[in-house]
Amino acid sequence: MKLFEFIVAIVVSLVLFSFPSITTNHSLESAYKSLATQIRATQIAALSDDVAFTQLESSKDMLRFYPSIDALALLQHYHNAMWQIQFHLGRIYTTYSYSIYADTPRHAIHTNFDSRPMAGDMILKNMDRKCLSAYNNTNTAQECKNNAQAQVRLGEYFGIEQMFLESDGFCKESGGGRIYFDKLGVPYCGKIPTPLQQPFKITLQKGKYTKSLCVMPKSGIIKEC
Repeated sequence: MKLFEFIVAIVVSLVLFSFPSITTNHSLESAYKSLATQIRATQIAALSDDVAFTQLESSKDMLRFYPSIDALALLQHYHNAMWQIQFHLGRIYTTYSYSIYADTPRHAIHTNFDSRPMAGDMILKNMDRKCLSAYNNTNTAQECKNNAQAQVRLGEYFGIEQMFLESDGFCKESGGGRIYFDKLGVPYCGKIPTPLQQPFKITLQKGKYTKSLCVMPKSGIIKEC
C-alpha cells in the first residue's frame, strides 16, 4: 500500500511540475499553427484573385468599394498590389503581430503604395468578417476599426515574447518584414517585391521555447524548419 501511495505521489508531483511547460508549449504551438494557417490564407487569396488590372474597365468594381484608389497608378504598378502578409516587430503596430492586405496607390502622395495596411487598401477578412490586420484604429479602413481578429496579435493573444525573421538580404526592413504571393503562389519579399532566393524563416519564442516555420522560394510551400 505504501508503495502504491509513493507511486501516486511521484506521478502527481511530475504532473504538477510539468504543467507550466505544457501550458507554454500549448500556447506557442497554437500561435505557430495560427500563423501558418494565415500565411496559407494569404497565398490562397493571391491564387484566387483573378482580377487583372490591365485597363481602366477592370478597376471599376474596385473603385466602387475603394474610391480613393488612383486607378491609373494601379494599372502602371499593378505588380506592387500583390496580397501580402506583413510582420510587425516594432511599436508602430501591435508588437509581434501581422496584417494581411493588398497595398494600393491613392491620389495622396504619402499614401501611394505606402507599405502599410491603411484606409483604402484591401485588407483580408476571416469568415466572421473580422479584419486580419494589427494596424491601429486611427488610420485603418473604416470597416476594420474595432473589428480586427485578435489572433493576429501574437504577443497579446498568445503571449509570444519574440519574433525573428531570417531570409535574403533584400527582404530586410526596419521594424518588420513581409511576404507577397503572386497569382501562381510564388513568394516575394522586400518593399519592392522581389522573388525569394532562400527560405523566409519566422521564429516565435515564448520563454525558453521556440518554434519556426519557413516559406520556401519558388514553390511557396510552408513547412516547419
